[in-house]
Amino acid sequence: MELVEVAVFSFQDDTTVLESILHADHIPYFLSNENMSVFSPAISRSLMVNEEDKEKVINVIKEAGFEKYLTE
Repeated sequence: MELVEVAVFSFQDDTTVLESILHADHIPYFLSNENMSVFSPAISRSLMVNEEDKEKVINVIKEAGFEKYLTE
């Protein structure tokens, strides 16, 4: 399985909302720089998902109103 980046988030609150949606939908993901946000809230977080889940996650992001964070 290859991980692909689908979004880059600037605000931790938005990633928290999206994480809860992905957990509820049982979609595995990796959020880079998650622990670094403790030191600086200005650090962006990249959302990585399995390539096979990419389109589904993009739709989830759009439905949640976070399309401004999409990398494509």
